[in-house]
Amino acid sequence: MKALRVEQFGPLENLRISEVRDAPLPAGYVRIEIEAAAVNPSDTGVALGHFPQVTLPRTLGRDFAGRVIEGPDAVIGTKVWGSGGGILGMTLDGSHAEHMLLPLEAVIARPSHLTAQAAAVTGVPFVAAWSALVELARFQAGEWAVVSGAGGAVGSAAVALVKALGGHAVAVDLSSVDLGPPLQGLNVEAILRSDTDDVPKAVLELTAGRGAEVALNGVGAPVFALLADSLGKGGRMVVFSAAAGREVQLDLFMLYRRRLQLFGLDTAQLDLAQIARLYEKFGPLFESRVLTPPPVAARFPLEAAREAYERVAAGALGKVVLIPGAAEEAGAESAEAVASRSRSDAESPGATA
Repeated sequence: MKALRVEQFGPLENLRISEVRDAPLPAGYVRIEIEAAAVNPSDTGVALGHFPQVTLPRTLGRDFAGRVIEGPDAVIGTKVWGSGGGILGMTLDGSHAEHMLLPLEAVIARPSHLTAQAAAVTGVPFVAAWSALVELARFQAGEWAVVSGAGGAVGSAAVALVKALGGHAVAVDLSSVDLGPPLQGLNVEAILRSDTDDVPKAVLELTAGRGAEVALNGVGAPVFALLADSLGKGGRMVVFSAAAGREVQLDLFMLYRRRLQLFGLDTAQLDLAQIARLYEKFGPLFESRVLTPPPVAARFPLEAAREAYERVAAGALGKVVLIPGAAEEAGAESAEAVASRSRSDAESPGATA
């Protein structure tokens, strides 16, 4: 089979598709034929050597959708979706290949109406958003959540979850980010700009002086203080990125007098069983169409994986998908056609990062 195989860490221009032999199927595993696999920033980070837990050689890829082609009779043919946490593409060969092995306990049937491409792009964004908002921040219907980095994949997923769970969402991002596409149809209470607006003042006005119950920090140091100041008494902040800065000043008097709670989230530390349990929780919201996957901005055949990785590493907006064999669910499409359309998509990037 063909796979995006990494023998040593290095620049993305060194990425190549390799011809590898299908591994024997261990007991308790299934073999999945990959129909679509998202490319996430974390995948580029693995290739570059930013994750110390990664063992080499390794087939890359955390998120996927496909169907079971080998394993117990009861699951053969099942259309599946999933994400790898800190396992797939790191310590177990991942989804940027034609086939992939997966423990039986991590096999999750995907919602019947989702295409493989739609299912493949939900993984990292909604695993992180659900973990932050529900598992850690214990968000409840009727509460207010301030979501930073709302133009990105995790941020827009978090906004969608806030609305799906009956809450009030305040989207925050830089003034240079067009939040129209990622937040389309989500009916957020406000869109604020972290570089030009007085975010805490605006949130206090929106909440009649109470402040928000939850703040999600997907940016890092630059927004830490303004998010903390936007929280009311007993407010909870979850930090899941420090991409824009790592060090902050924290007023401990403010922290304990307002009974604030601070959580850190690293989904790369989740194992496949933990990921599967998260899918069991948010999956029904997709099945009932309360949640919808982020749109796909660009599609690449597996053979053009390096181009897909470079697009993601460059920070271009939109979810990027690899299609082994360049076959789409609705019918066959040549690798050249997929790559050509992806380059056209790149000129008009899609909704989420």
